[in-house]
Amino acid sequence: MTELTFALLKYGFLILLWVFAWFAVRSLHKDIESFSPRPSRSRRRKERHATRKTTTPAVAVTGDAPVVASAGGSAEEPRNAQTPRGDAGQRAGAPTLLVIIDGPLAGSSVPLTGKTITLGRAASNTVVLDDEFVSSHHARVYMDQQSGQWAIEDLGSTNGTVVNNQRLTVPTVLPARMPVRIGATTFELR
Repeated sequence: MTELTFALLKYGFLILLWVFAWFAVRSLHKDIESFSPRPSRSRRRKERHATRKTTTPAVAVTGDAPVVASAGGSAEEPRNAQTPRGDAGQRAGAPTLLVIIDGPLAGSSVPLTGKTITLGRAASNTVVLDDEFVSSHHARVYMDQQSGQWAIEDLGSTNGTVVNNQRLTVPTVLPARMPVRIGATTFELR
């Protein structure tokens, strides 16, 4: 075997080894990133960019009648509008979706219809989270009868439910865009 052939084989195998190592590190990084409770820098940057685009004013619609701005600048409903006050989906500004923003189910959503939404590993839950850090019946999101707002309650889970970087100890009212983390999954109401 000539020296040139030997050198080509040697450097070819070295390049192949580096490519293999690069793919292994990239794969491990993506695995670790998917289980991270905190969104990655690129995901946070995309979300900031998306919220900047969606800050343009829009006309709010309540039931069948649009919300009209009065001369003072405050929004009020027309006098003939018949909007039920107890229906969360019909109030202006009330969240209508539970959106999963990070984790294995990122991008999926559940409509808020007024029924209780349960989260956990068991198949009987509304949102099934296949995660070893999630209890079988981990938490529930429900309409609070006293305040008329959506609330969240931890159902005695082992690893807890984190709302806005604070571990939940009592049922808490859940405003729109407030991040909630259960295991590797993060969601919010929109």
